[in-house]
Amino acid sequence: MYLLEFYLLFWGISFICVIPTLIVGAIYIIISNKPATNKEEFTIDTMLGIIKNIQNKEAFNAALNQFKSKYKVFNDQKKFDTWINCIKELTNTSYWDTDAIAKFGQELEDANSAHAKNISVAIATVLKTKEKK
Repeated sequence: MYLLEFYLLFWGISFICVIPTLIVGAIYIIISNKPATNKEEFTIDTMLGIIKNIQNKEAFNAALNQFKSKYKVFNDQKKFDTWINCIKELTNTSYWDTDAIAKFGQELEDANSAHAKNISVAIATVLKTKEKK
């Protein structure tokens, strides 16, 4: 037990047994630390796509509630035209009546006083073309 060869053999065997453990641990750390995949950011363009693909009343109500919760107040001037198009698409659907559309327009005008005129013009334009159909 006091021979140098015993200690060299003991340390050699220990080192050989530790190497697979270290390799497995390193692989586990590399695999588990992958960055999370970015979910697609929900933008006004995504909302417009959802609104354009509405097929039934339930989908319309879900899209309307989502629009009201996320985009009732809109301050991004770059995407303002897309926001107005969302409003036009929502008001152009056949899933609600003129009174509900007017109430929706008033809610948006109250929440976005700087854009009240644009909102009312957009909704009025859609209602005029909707009544002609």
